[in-house]
Amino acid sequence: MLSRTEYAAKATSTRDILSTDFAVIGLGAVGAATLYQLAKRGARVIGVDRYLPPHPYGSSHGAARVTRSAVGEGSAYVPLVRRSQEILSDLERTFNADLMERAGTLIIGSDRPTSGEDFVEATVKIAKQHGIEHELFSSAELKRRYPTLIGLTDTDYGYFEPKSGFLRPEPIVSLQISAAEQLGATVLTGSAVEHVSQENGWVTIGMGNHQIRARHAVIAAGRWAGEMLGPSFDGLLTVTEQRTFSFMQEGSAGYHPDNFPALMWFRSAVADQCVTAFPQSDDGAVSFFVEDTDTRANIDNAARDFFERDVRPFFRGISPRMAGSDLCYYTTTPDGGFIIDCHPDHDRLLVLSACSGHGFKHSLAVGELAAQLLLENDTSIDTAPFSARRFHV
Repeated sequence: MLSRTEYAAKATSTRDILSTDFAVIGLGAVGAATLYQLAKRGARVIGVDRYLPPHPYGSSHGAARVTRSAVGEGSAYVPLVRRSQEILSDLERTFNADLMERAGTLIIGSDRPTSGEDFVEATVKIAKQHGIEHELFSSAELKRRYPTLIGLTDTDYGYFEPKSGFLRPEPIVSLQISAAEQLGATVLTGSAVEHVSQENGWVTIGMGNHQIRARHAVIAAGRWAGEMLGPSFDGLLTVTEQRTFSFMQEGSAGYHPDNFPALMWFRSAVADQCVTAFPQSDDGAVSFFVEDTDTRANIDNAARDFFERDVRPFFRGISPRMAGSDLCYYTTTPDGGFIIDCHPDHDRLLVLSACSGHGFKHSLAVGELAAQLLLENDTSIDTAPFSARRFHV
């Protein structure tokens, strides 16, 4: 983070100075939710983004994101995802919007995992602990219900949440930004933040032709957050490139949302590596994702290799013809957990990093928590598990 003196030395042009109570930097999933929740409460707020959100340069784009109530990553996330689902339903009712496909979510794994960790078992435990509706399927039942899954083994079993499914990220982000503007928020896009500093009870933000003076600022900048926050966050937040692929079906292969759910499959044949698959989109394409797939290869070569390794051996009725591909950027902490906390050295900077990979489904509630922290100094959900201080920053 530049000091005010360093920033002044870099500034070469006169900027419009805008004053506000709150500024939200980054308008992806979490930033858009925070902007909306602050505006909904009548706060004076400015949201800023270096691009025009929703855009394809972060981790809040693409056709779908899995949502599930029993979050195998830990019980601390269950209140977040449940509240996010409540907010989502309210948005759908209020704005007559279609933001989620309730196709159900299926998680498959082996009862003899090679990694020593049974994610399905952890999910079932959390579902029972929190009274979440679910069904368990044996390997035989999975093969009967989902004949397109040809890579199932006799040790596989499944956890199914009938009321879950997948979210539509871009409409969710876009709706919250436009709703916030209707409520009086100001949105500035197309200019990168060059400087953030706190002094004398004000946060100064420099970007393009504007300088913003805010009483509080929210850093929800995803892949750019580490650079923006400086030591020690620049070493704490790790950014990786991730790629998804979509392939066309061969005829009507059975991937319609009516009979195929959002899927997370920890495949025992490949050391329990998880593939995520979504029901067909309107054009008939089916999307797949495996974390840490090589993003450096030529896209056509990468698609061919991905299909042969992760699709053909496990899914029946998918053509090798690529229908599309998206590149996104994960931003993660060392333990994969979220940060919802004030900067340890700057009490007027609220840092939000709802880590990529399982963050989108929680983002609506994270935005509400941010608004509560800033306006009410209290929260409806315990934020202690998401303290930055667990990393000794």
